[in-house]
Amino acid sequence: MRTSLTAPAFLATLLACGCASSAWEKTESLPGGRLYIPKLYAPLLPGSIYPDKKILLPAKGRPSLVVVCPAKSDCRESEVLDQAAQRGIVVLVTKAANSAIAARPEVDPARTGTLIVTPTSLRVFVTPPPQAAASPSPSSPSKKILIAALLSDAPLEAPDGTVLKLYSPSKKDLLPSEAFRDAVEWLAGELTSP
Repeated sequence: MRTSLTAPAFLATLLACGCASSAWEKTESLPGGRLYIPKLYAPLLPGSIYPDKKILLPAKGRPSLVVVCPAKSDCRESEVLDQAAQRGIVVLVTKAANSAIAARPEVDPARTGTLIVTPTSLRVFVTPPPQAAASPSPSSPSKKILIAALLSDAPLEAPDGTVLKLYSPSKKDLLPSEAFRDAVEWLAGELTSP
């Protein structure tokens, strides 16, 4: 005996199979931006890097990222959010360059980074922890800076301590997805290093 699904039942089954859960535990609209808190899971086994998707952990004391989008062009927000969610980073997406994440239990204020997005470049820097503010060069705004930019005819110069990565443009003459992945990966490494 053969059964067939009606069109509405087939569509409902198809949609149910294609639904994926969000990588974010919660999102909040804040004045000037949107905050994303990642879902975190217990390790599958003690010491394992693989998550146990059945045991959700609360996000506490996580590294954070402020993504500053251009006022009028596309921020490519989804590319940053995908990478940040995989690394358990709390993200604030905003258009105001002086934005910061307010003190809250999900965020470790000593592990904060900023990603400034333009159509042709990314600039990432890590805010030093409070104890590092008394270092010999207090005028320095960050520990290190990563600049990802499109290849151009004019040679780019990076100041001391700056990491510069150049990328070939995508088909739409924009930074490729790899630039966003590399920027968030670099930031995650900086925020978790001693």
